[in-house]
Amino acid sequence: MSAQDVSTFDDGVKVVRATSAFDCGGRCPLRIYVKDNVILRIEGDDIEDKDEQLRTCLRCRAYRQYVHHPDRLKYPLKRVGPKGKGEFERISWDEAYETIIERLNYTKDTFGNSSIFLASGSGNLASLHGGGAHIARLMSLFGGYSTDYGNISSEGAVYAVMTHYGSVYVGHSREDFLNSKFIIMWGWDPAKMISGTNTMYHLIKAKEAGIKIVVVDPRYTDPAVVFRPKLK
Repeated sequence: MSAQDVSTFDDGVKVVRATSAFDCGGRCPLRIYVKDNVILRIEGDDIEDKDEQLRTCLRCRAYRQYVHHPDRLKYPLKRVGPKGKGEFERISWDEAYETIIERLNYTKDTFGNSSIFLASGSGNLASLHGGGAHIARLMSLFGGYSTDYGNISSEGAVYAVMTHYGSVYVGHSREDFLNSKFIIMWGWDPAKMISGTNTMYHLIKAKEAGIKIVVVDPRYTDPAVVFRPKLK
């Protein structure tokens, strides 16, 4: 982060410019108001650009609650009661490492490497998103492991695109919606999943241009409301 990304006021409040990594891929521009290392509030993009519409959603504006939540895990905890009771005690990092090593060795020696299941998730689409690759490499050196198949986030979409087009790298940018003649939104809710902050904006511009948009979804989503046909 460069110095130009931070502004400081007389009351000690700093405004840090950043982007969202809150597990959606929108990467919305943020202005984070911080004092004494505590987030006071979060605001969205203040750059006037009518063609971008990079509007931060409520999920991202509430990120302060996620960062400073009293139940956020900050150190190792060990379960001391029955599962589901929520009974834990704090332990040292050394004890945590020793426990993990002991259980891994026992499981491998007793049941084999295939009994070790690896599933990683960070709730983050920034640098931590690929963090699972490091533990996967470690477990490969340990002799192997079992894991889930495909992408737990968007495997359905990936499979559909691969089946139809042969590659996931197809299509056009959202700015090209205006050149469409007919748009089908099949189980797609960009108002919730984001993954492109201004996607809904460009879809609405396409609707205003007279392009027919059909939503196919068992859920009554926001796009289903916005793009529903008018009864005559």
